Amino acid sequence: MKFTLTHAHVTALLDPVSHEGNWKHFVGAVDPAVRWVIASETKDAMRKTGVYNLASWLEEVNKPLLAGLTGDGLKMTVSSLDIVGNKAIVEAYGEATQANGRPYNNRYAWFLIFSEETGKIVEIREYLDTALVQEVNQTNTL
Repeated sequence: MKFTLTHAHVTALLDPVSHEGNWKHFVGAVDPAVRWVIASETKDAMRKTGVYNLASWLEEVNKPLLAGLTGDGLKMTVSSLDIVGNKAIVEAYGEATQANGRPYNNRYAWFLIFSEETGKIVEIREYLDTALVQEVNQTNTL
């Protein structure tokens, strides 16, 4: 049976992130072989730009970012969600406190491409303030 992407499906994936900072459900919806492009296809270790699969995103992007934030982690709130075919276009903002006490308030635009066969997210194009990501990586003990 062909998967049909709905607003309710994407909202169910992102609500735990918004309300609890719990990424488990969202990460579970991402195909392990996802093509996750952050801002550019060019890898930058400090800004975390580049192309990742799920395992490399968890290890190279998510783990260091969370290490640079306080124990509350990152909560993201969706401000806009549009569905076009098998693509979800998400605008969101994240709020957290860096370990050094400075705010980490970032804006995100995500283009999530879902597989029609599995319903998993197979491609993510993510745009954000990479200079803020670099600040977290350079000014916090990781």
